[in-house]
Amino acid sequence: MRSSPSSSALHVVRGTRELRRLLRQAVDLRSLDLEGFRRWLTQQLPFWESDPAFAQRVRIRDLRRAHPELLALERALRRATAADEASPQAPRLLQVEEELSRAEKAISGLSEALTRAEPERLLGLQQKLAAFQDRAQVLQREQALLIQASPPRQELLRLREEWQRLRSHLGLERAEVDLAELLLLQGRRSGNAGGSFEQQALALTWHSIVPDLVRSGATERLRVLTGVGLGAARTELDQLLIRQPLRPGQPVEVLALVEVKRNLNDLAHGFRRRQENLSWFKGDSGHYDAQLYRTRYFRSGHFDREAVHEQDGERFVFTRDSFRHFRREPVGELFLRRLYFITRPSTLLGVSAAALARIRHRVSTDERWRLEDDVFLLELLRWCQSLAEPLEAPDVLRLYCSVPGRARQVLVLQR
Repeated sequence: MRSSPSSSALHVVRGTRELRRLLRQAVDLRSLDLEGFRRWLTQQLPFWESDPAFAQRVRIRDLRRAHPELLALERALRRATAADEASPQAPRLLQVEEELSRAEKAISGLSEALTRAEPERLLGLQQKLAAFQDRAQVLQREQALLIQASPPRQELLRLREEWQRLRSHLGLERAEVDLAELLLLQGRRSGNAGGSFEQQALALTWHSIVPDLVRSGATERLRVLTGVGLGAARTELDQLLIRQPLRPGQPVEVLALVEVKRNLNDLAHGFRRRQENLSWFKGDSGHYDAQLYRTRYFRSGHFDREAVHEQDGERFVFTRDSFRHFRREPVGELFLRRLYFITRPSTLLGVSAAALARIRHRVSTDERWRLEDDVFLLELLRWCQSLAEPLEAPDVLRLYCSVPGRARQVLVLQR
């Protein structure tokens, strides 16, 4: 058995009682009425507003709403853009702008190359640079003549300049730069948190999943493989618990597939994809689209040849027989047995984390936002509900609760 990260400090809950507790605490957006949705938003707003990026978006939204002259100018800009696109000069202006952009990029690249070029290359680079500079001047002159002959383009440029001045005066440009910096910092922090959780999940697999499947003392040939793709599309597997064969070079035996989700509401996405992947691994072609699985290695789109995963200097061979322990349940024909999930506790919402992020973004940016406006709020509710997939996380937990023993395969790592 390979060494694994320490699991002594990890606290995990699992089983039917725990999953049902999570289901009882759910606030499923799919079934909320208008007042229930209003209450939920009222409860969420203080948490969302503690996020600096959300708060910055709200400041930008409210700043825009406070200045109707900006909104009027943007409407005028849209009309001017449409008029410009319909003008006789528009097609050629577009071509000139594209050619000029390419020439300017070439000039920039050649100028940079000249600063570090060997002496024997200087003359050739200088000649190329001069040719592009001449071309850019020709294009600029043609662009100026086209603009002079196009009143719609002149009006568009005038409005753009006025719009940019107003945005700068109101502080919108600075506010948007600040938002971009906040989002960059947020992305870095999220990446670090993800790596930490993956390490905890790996420790949990050794500590809590291996004993479910392997007799004590029979772990010497076990490995937990991570990031397994096998040269196929759509098959980036978080963890595979496998047993190495006695003879090197023979196919491994897959004991469990472990899906790791930091957000409980993302279980359904992982569940749907792994149902499809397991069908592919087992050659059950009626449950996947071979076109989506075609790669340079799997030209047929089917798992019809050996595949190899390399990790820690070892090679692990896979065939269809490697997945022989995975079988569909008699009721529902889904793969539940040996499909494990490791996640963290949170409120079940009936939509994914990505959908929730879209909801937060709309609330923080929609200039029509009015919590007390029934017409607006009902439209927002219907839109939120449209983001739900046919199978969401609460449905997955109910599936695991419906088959004796399967609920233990959802491990909830306490924070």
